[in-house]
Amino acid sequence: MEGEHASVWKKILKIDKVEFPKYDKCATEYNPNLDESHAREDRAIKFYSQAAAEAQNSRVKEIFQAFVEVETDHLNLSEARLK
Repeated sequence: MEGEHASVWKKILKIDKVEFPKYDKCATEYNPNLDESHAREDRAIKFYSQAAAEAQNSRVKEIFQAFVEVETDHLNLSEARLK
């Protein structure tokens, strides 16, 4: 999902390449994968929040804020599964 979001912004912002952290293969246990998912959602929320705060165009700001809401929902699902 994050790759799809990055692809949208790559096109909008005319960026050649979006750098992603390198990940190992999925763990055989459930919780390490959820921990990693949680960390990705948290990074996305921080990125989109900063982008929304810095956006000069009101429509762009609105789109970034919508991404924050989507990622926050993902984070809440991740937190519920970690318990």
